[in-house]
Amino acid sequence: MAARDARQQMPPNHQPSWLLVFAGGQHEPDALLAGLREELGPLPVVGGCGAGLISVAGASATGYECGILLFSSALEPTAILCVDGLDHDETDAGCRLGGRLRDLDLPPRAVVLLFYDSIRSAPPPVLHVGSRLLEGLYEGLRGHQPLVIGAGTLADVELSTSYVFDGQQAVRHSAVAVVLPPSIAADHTIMHGCLPASDFLQITKIDGARVLELDGRPALSLVAERLGLPRAALLARQPLPSLTLGEKLGDRYAPFNDSQYVNRLVIALDPADEALVLFEADFEVGSRVQLMSYEPDRMIESAAAQTQRLLATTDRDAVLCGIYIDCAGRSMAFSGMEEDESAPVRQQIGALCPFLGFYSGVEIAPFQGRARPLDWTGVLLLLSHRG
Repeated sequence: MAARDARQQMPPNHQPSWLLVFAGGQHEPDALLAGLREELGPLPVVGGCGAGLISVAGASATGYECGILLFSSALEPTAILCVDGLDHDETDAGCRLGGRLRDLDLPPRAVVLLFYDSIRSAPPPVLHVGSRLLEGLYEGLRGHQPLVIGAGTLADVELSTSYVFDGQQAVRHSAVAVVLPPSIAADHTIMHGCLPASDFLQITKIDGARVLELDGRPALSLVAERLGLPRAALLARQPLPSLTLGEKLGDRYAPFNDSQYVNRLVIALDPADEALVLFEADFEVGSRVQLMSYEPDRMIESAAAQTQRLLATTDRDAVLCGIYIDCAGRSMAFSGMEEDESAPVRQQIGALCPFLGFYSGVEIAPFQGRARPLDWTGVLLLLSHRG
């Protein structure tokens, strides 16, 4: 039905060229692809799984959703590139992908959509590290600076599995880059909503994504103390819908500004090692972080304000479509919020152009000078005809 609706919404005399698809974790990906091809033929399919879908009508996370953007032949990608091996070395995979992008001799500000599957193995969940993938990507690009926006995909908030579509099939332990044609320009913005809940704490012991000590003390005990909770009460709150560690970039003592923070979601607690387990593994010994908490009202205000700000600087007549990549932790199903923070985005963008949103494990967007993996954010992307 989703494929039929997408085809019927395509303007007359336009031939479909490729699909961007995100599907809930209850779908079997090969069966989903077969259904798409039965309706639309052998078009390239990119995207992957999502922990939920965001449409003009609302946000849903039942696992049975399927959202499609169908692009015409005038918007056929310059290339669809895929590398595997994330489960062996994310940096090497990123470097190989960056090298292949560099070989295309991309024009300045070329738009690249980047998707990778977040889950290396489960249970317990072990994640592919997006920061290593991005480090390798820029190493391979060797100074080239395309506009890179995308996501680490996730089938559900239980972190059970993930996959991406590489154009032809569903694959795991892989990253896919879609190079959009030079005729397409992109505008984007990042939604925030966290506030510091502590002073600065120094990471004094860390193992990958596992923060073992803060300020020379066991991390779990220190966090419980700072939050004013008994250790047992903190452990009973897993999964943790509201706890992140934020690193402030730039002037540490400047007034608070959302856009200075890279936040890392705490996805689990390890009482045996007194550890906080993060969604990313890019903090290190010496990193100074703060406990961050989300405020529902602030998240909704940020989504509304950032969307309005983006639309004010965009040629609305040239907009082709909108894509919203939203952290699964911000969904009502995970956060326990009573209001949908995506509402200001889907209502404003859905009234303007075709729109597709989904819940991700990691959001990728330019931040502080280069594309970075983000947590607890929403990334809104508008694709337009280049003027």
